Amino acid sequence: MSFADIVGHKTPKQVLRRAIASNRLPTGYLFTGPPNVGKTTTALELIKAINCEARPADVDSAEVDPCDKCERCRRIADGSFPYSRTVFPTSGALRQEIDKQHKRQQEGQLAEQQQGSEEEEDYQDLELIEIEDAEIHIEHVRQMLASANLKAPGDVWKTYLIQSAEKMNDTAANHFLKMLEEPPPRTTFILTTSRPSELPDTIVSRCQVVDFGPVPLADACEALTAEFPECDGRQIQAVAAASAGRYGWAYRMLSLPALLADREALLDLLAALPTYQLYEGMRQAEVLLDLAGQWFLDSYEPDTTSHKTAKALMKKTQDYVLRTAMIQLVDQILSWWRDITLLMSVPGSNGVMNPDRLDRLQELAALYDVQACRRALRWIDETRVHLRANANLRRTAELLMIKLISLSPAKS
Repeated sequence: MSFADIVGHKTPKQVLRRAIASNRLPTGYLFTGPPNVGKTTTALELIKAINCEARPADVDSAEVDPCDKCERCRRIADGSFPYSRTVFPTSGALRQEIDKQHKRQQEGQLAEQQQGSEEEEDYQDLELIEIEDAEIHIEHVRQMLASANLKAPGDVWKTYLIQSAEKMNDTAANHFLKMLEEPPPRTTFILTTSRPSELPDTIVSRCQVVDFGPVPLADACEALTAEFPECDGRQIQAVAAASAGRYGWAYRMLSLPALLADREALLDLLAALPTYQLYEGMRQAEVLLDLAGQWFLDSYEPDTTSHKTAKALMKKTQDYVLRTAMIQLVDQILSWWRDITLLMSVPGSNGVMNPDRLDRLQELAALYDVQACRRALRWIDETRVHLRANANLRRTAELLMIKLISLSPAKS
């Protein structure tokens, strides 16, 4: 892959390419933008391009790209480059599994004594499964600091990627701040976040902020059509619109048919809400929670280590898993009511996020009034806040469903 292959983000790529070409990199970058918009993908290409052995010294900034062929590019891509490290938030349950894995490796049991056992899964990349209780702990930062203090060859630039940096707990954030204030030479830290307001101002002020906005719909559709030629054009258009510019989200949706089916089930539920009586809200909350669990599992390719670990996390910490998935579903519910509100103001608008359900959305736009839409949007936003504040999961889902059902004129 290269910068040229990253969909959208023209300005961020120009900024980063110029920095690489001039060999003037800041100590810290802060990549901000919605989840799955391309921040991490761009960060990994930046790390490769900085250290690419094949990059000419006097290359024009517009042509800066990693070669993906030299030893450094390959090792950065597979995570084995000693002067680069990626830090992820991990959940308590996942840290326990990783610790068990490390212990088995130290005891020499992993490959020799119990090879092939289902319990002996490879937990190498499991930090990528992030649920609501996930945090970046002091141990993560200390390990990164130890690596950053390694003596590197003169032409190497040490690079460290911290994903979802807002998940650093206070102790980890304070320790990392000291590192930013007195950084090792030729070292750059790249932080990604979708919630920059939750990062300490002292960290933000020491980073160069690079904003990643939504990928334009036309660009996303063109790239997705090339990636998924077997998919129907209308389906690609619908998924790209529903992604709200998050190309990674759209790509995953089209890669995982089961996840697409889950989205269809959620839209069916929302479309039918006006037909339910208030007392059925509790039953629909059950449906929504079941769908949240399925959504979480279907977000990972079947029969992979990540999928098996997702199932294990579901058993070990179901509340946090469902809470994580519910927040994602709430975002989809919000897009549904946003479309209804838009169509009330601009009938026939082509700016809806769920164009594959346009007919039903137009029917609902004629059914509800402005006050109902305002209440719905407020309640949905409050639900997201309650989920993150650890409110009772089942009661939160029930209240949301009952409130949304109550907005139908027949129930008023």
